[in-house]
Amino acid sequence: MDALRWPTYKTRSIVLDRPLESTTRGSAYVVDTEGRTYLDCVGGIGCAPLGHGDPRWVEAISTQLSKVAAAANSYQTAPQRAFAAALLERMPIADARVFLCSTGTESTEAAIKLAVKATGRDIILSFERAFHGRSLGALALTANPAYRQPYVRCLEEDGAADAFAQMKVARVPFGDLEAARELCERYRGRIAAVFLEPIQGEAGIFPATKEFLLGLRALCDSHGALLGIDEIQSGCGRTGHFTAWETIVGDAAEPDIIWMAKALGGGFPVAACIARTQIAQAMQPGTHGTTFGGNPVACAAGLATLTIIEQDGLMSKAAAQRGILEEIAATDPLPVPFEIRGVGAMLGVGLGAPEDKIAAPLGSRMPELGVLVTVCGGHTVRSLLPFFAGREELTKFWSTLKQALEA
Repeated sequence: MDALRWPTYKTRSIVLDRPLESTTRGSAYVVDTEGRTYLDCVGGIGCAPLGHGDPRWVEAISTQLSKVAAAANSYQTAPQRAFAAALLERMPIADARVFLCSTGTESTEAAIKLAVKATGRDIILSFERAFHGRSLGALALTANPAYRQPYVRCLEEDGAADAFAQMKVARVPFGDLEAARELCERYRGRIAAVFLEPIQGEAGIFPATKEFLLGLRALCDSHGALLGIDEIQSGCGRTGHFTAWETIVGDAAEPDIIWMAKALGGGFPVAACIARTQIAQAMQPGTHGTTFGGNPVACAAGLATLTIIEQDGLMSKAAAQRGILEEIAATDPLPVPFEIRGVGAMLGVGLGAPEDKIAAPLGSRMPELGVLVTVCGGHTVRSLLPFFAGREELTKFWSTLKQALEA
């Protein structure tokens, strides 16, 4: 495969083939072409809330494939209408409209265009450690300069003239409300929106506090800016509520824009950008578009995912995962200093000091021991198990982590 595609990923020798068989629901385990079985704590980086091969999800997709598989967005389809309605019913925005698309970065781009168009302003405030995607606009919001070179430079950055694109994104430390206030004052009248992840995923699973999110809501209100919440990794029930915003803030306030992907399609490419109706009205015909967004097969996959999550009570099961892991860790601690971070089924285990990068080799060691994981920044092992995962799966994750550290 490495000889066939761009070398944009460090690929492993494992060739995943199928789920471990399950007749009633999806599986948390995958089997490779050599017949080896793995607990999948990656799940396509959070894209498999139902596990792999849930027969109800497969049936929904198969049924729609025998009907209409593609339609232009100038036409309506029954799956698109049903999915859009189900999605809006679950959002923490009382009066909203949705733009359906295919990927997380595409939903981020839609949010950027909407914020700029709706406000007539030209600057977006983002945060250090943030990750919002790989396309140029999403990349500008992403903090890691290594990802942005040589494509994008942001406000107040050196070498902007040498970059392909210059984006009007200002950046402050995550959790620092005063720094955000200072930037809003510095660019008074120009801030279109404040965009952030309620739980920073790629950074190593760092949740925002309720006070910080509510402080940003008040700050945006006072400056006439929009508050945008990136739920690409944290949304669709992974934290125990449909959005991490609700898990952290409850019903104390609403954001203006929310966008999500990953778990939304249960493994099928599905994404969405949701905004208050008054704001969404700024995007009139011709201002934005997509070919595959709202595809009837994708919408059937998304609707099946939402239905199964609700029918099986999967959000409450996801919510329990951190507590279970903490119980396991208390009785069987790791041989190095560690910290469990996250909410529900969005978990990170920080190992030692970040600069020591103790976790770096575990992305290779743990698969050799039968558990697939991702490692963030060399310091955090991330777990994005299916929502139904419980003590059995979390015990295997933890014992394998400990074994890999002792190897």
